[in-house]
Amino acid sequence: MMKIGLFCAAGMSTSMLVEKMKAVAERTFTEVVYDVLQAPLQNLTDTLAGAVIIVVLMSVMWWCGIHGAAILMGIKGPLLTANTLQNQALLDAGETLLAGENAKIVTIQFLDVFTKLGGSGITIGFIIATLIVARSAHLKQLGKLSLAPSLFNINEPVIFGMPIVFNPIMFVPFVIVPAIASFMVYFSILWGWVDPFNALQVPWTTPPVISGFLIGGWRAALLQIATIAMAVAVYLPFVRMQDRVSYGEELKAQEDADKASA
Repeated sequence: MMKIGLFCAAGMSTSMLVEKMKAVAERTFTEVVYDVLQAPLQNLTDTLAGAVIIVVLMSVMWWCGIHGAAILMGIKGPLLTANTLQNQALLDAGETLLAGENAKIVTIQFLDVFTKLGGSGITIGFIIATLIVARSAHLKQLGKLSLAPSLFNINEPVIFGMPIVFNPIMFVPFVIVPAIASFMVYFSILWGWVDPFNALQVPWTTPPVISGFLIGGWRAALLQIATIAMAVAVYLPFVRMQDRVSYGEELKAQEDADKASA
């Protein structure tokens, strides 16, 4: 009886395998790749955890001196763009985008327009914080020189001029600010404050608030303002810490110079 049962089980397994192979054979290679790779990865990106992981990894790479956006977006960019196009396809079919139901929340605009305001790490918050509280000549000058580029989402002057790279004081805010922004944007869309995004995109150098207004109206622009305010609040205590260190070093350098000239 046992042999008969094993024989029947083996037969059923073989039959199922043959059916699977026939199903695969009837599809194109592109369709198989889509079902096996793209669809699962695309669904993974459209989660809060997926969004947070992307921005955290991006910030950690930048902190290590590696262009996190160039590396990660080469992989995630097409998937996030596919999420955007899926939303647009629904609109083209006459459907209404409903977050949590048929619409994708995490799209390419989610990252580019909201979690990288002023550049990766939302360093525009750092710049505004330095302009508010810095006493160090280095930080004051850095804030003034970096403000204009940051309005176009260019933050290399901050990352390498501060530097944020391998700076233990700046590691925590540089990583957690975009993570908090991901929470803010995700739930703003999920709870209906901001509509899910369609295929409309703006150049990555479009200034904050303007970019939000163009892709999502006044509510998206207001969300960007709230995100920047959050970034300033988080960066502020760490800027104070960095300022004390830099200001102390400048005073010591001045004292040493005075002694040398005496």
